[in-house]
Amino acid sequence: MPKIVVFWILLLIPSITMSGELAPKPDRFHECRTLGDAVNEVRECFFAVGETVEREMVDAYLGARNALEAFDHEHALKSDHFTSTLLQETQIAFEQYRKLHCQFPERVSLGGTGAINVTLACRVDLTLLRILHLREYASIK
Repeated sequence: MPKIVVFWILLLIPSITMSGELAPKPDRFHECRTLGDAVNEVRECFFAVGETVEREMVDAYLGARNALEAFDHEHALKSDHFTSTLLQETQIAFEQYRKLHCQFPERVSLGGTGAINVTLACRVDLTLLRILHLREYASIK
């Protein structure tokens, strides 16, 4: 029973598992910033970083899904896959939130040349946070 309570706390409030604060994040865009004024190259670099982080999120999601399916199998009726289904629903909701949330910085920049880079940076920041949460879910036993 205590494992189930811990699971729900981790699922509903994943940030408490990160010792009260987030670890400093590496600057994923450092290489992009060294390109100077080469607008197209900078944009391509931002897209490449976004694709890399997106792949990392997919891997973290699959790890979490596998862990939660095992959790469901061990702690629930075989026909009840609630936690793994909940993970899928939260992932869909996260992606919708990320899409809408990251429209704000782009609109504030009034569609300038760097607007897409602002949007990509927003997406990467939120995706990195989601990866942390998914990795926490993957550690649930």
